Amino acid sequence: MVSGITLKSVKKKIAIAAAAAGLVMAFSGQAQAASYYQSTSDGCASVNGSYNYWQVGTAGGYALYDTNWDFTIWDNCADGKGAGLYTTYQKWENGGWNYHGYTKLGSDSNGANSTPGYASSNGYSLRDVKLYVCFVGDGNSCVSLF
Repeated sequence: MVSGITLKSVKKKIAIAAAAAGLVMAFSGQAQAASYYQSTSDGCASVNGSYNYWQVGTAGGYALYDTNWDFTIWDNCADGKGAGLYTTYQKWENGGWNYHGYTKLGSDSNGANSTPGYASSNGYSLRDVKLYVCFVGDGNSCVSLF
């Protein structure tokens, strides 16, 4: 025993630290949720809503996530362009990661009226998910939500 330190007290402190580390690891897979608003640079297309994700495992050396989203999409200008919510992501499919480029989740093409579009759904076995507001069919107009 050295100045009040015993082997028993050291073992107890190590056990407490290990338990705390285990709790951190256990809670790291909890759901992450956030609300987002974004518009194109001219404000003619906008989206607002929520995006949630949670880790469900690992695959191919990467964390594997399930997701869900619920967005309202507004076409704010009567310019004929339409507004869209798009995503890019990697999906675990057939034993490997496959990249999916701009994929439309929903749109509003009514042009500055009071009827928005909606996008609400789920995604499974994903990573590197990005969401964008864009003019429908125009990848150069896209602005990332996060």
